[in-house]
Amino acid sequence: MDFPIDFALIQARIDLIKLLVRDQNVLICCFPRLLLLNLVRESALGLPRSSERKLHMTASMAEGLELLQQQSGSFYIFATEHLSDGIGMELIRKAKVLNPKHRCLLVLTHNHQVLVQQALVAGADAVVLEESLGRTGALIFALECLSKGQSFVDPAFDWPICTELVSGVLTPREIQILQLVAEGLSNRSIGEQLNIATSTARDHVREILRRLGVKSRAAAAVEGLRQGYCH
Repeated sequence: MDFPIDFALIQARIDLIKLLVRDQNVLICCFPRLLLLNLVRESALGLPRSSERKLHMTASMAEGLELLQQQSGSFYIFATEHLSDGIGMELIRKAKVLNPKHRCLLVLTHNHQVLVQQALVAGADAVVLEESLGRTGALIFALECLSKGQSFVDPAFDWPICTELVSGVLTPREIQILQLVAEGLSNRSIGEQLNIATSTARDHVREILRRLGVKSRAAAAVEGLRQGYCH
């Protein structure tokens, strides 16, 4: 079934996207080029030349990784499930190895709980279903979460089942924070080191405790060591 395109709504979402990423370096790796991601690119190219932000777009995993190796600083990375020479999940995994501060959003074509789990384990900070693009505000909510150092999973996924599957699995960001907790850092120190708000660090720590099934930071450090998250 074809849905009518509400261009006014799409433009409003583009304006919000421009606000959310205006101070960020952005890498879009998509294949085929999705409508909304293309619109993001076109709208971003209309920014004033004084903007310090860099925006790049490619369909190739190899080209995306080469660019990340050449550029300094962290990027917002948008990747689709399939790329011309690989998969977006692998791009994100390798990008996080290059710089854990990259904020990564993966667009999945298929609505499958295992793929969501694999995406989170690979390092995706946000996961959005392709058919949500242009039809819901999922991309906007995902970007808002990325800007706050939080994770996001599109409600369009069969998320209650996914939650059970990943309840004991930490995302790369949570692993990073758990390792700092194990080193004895406070929420404030974690926030300063990762360039996130103290409240965001606190929320991450609470989620880590919940996922590990423990009640204290010390217990989380011990459990992290037992599960191989900490060394």
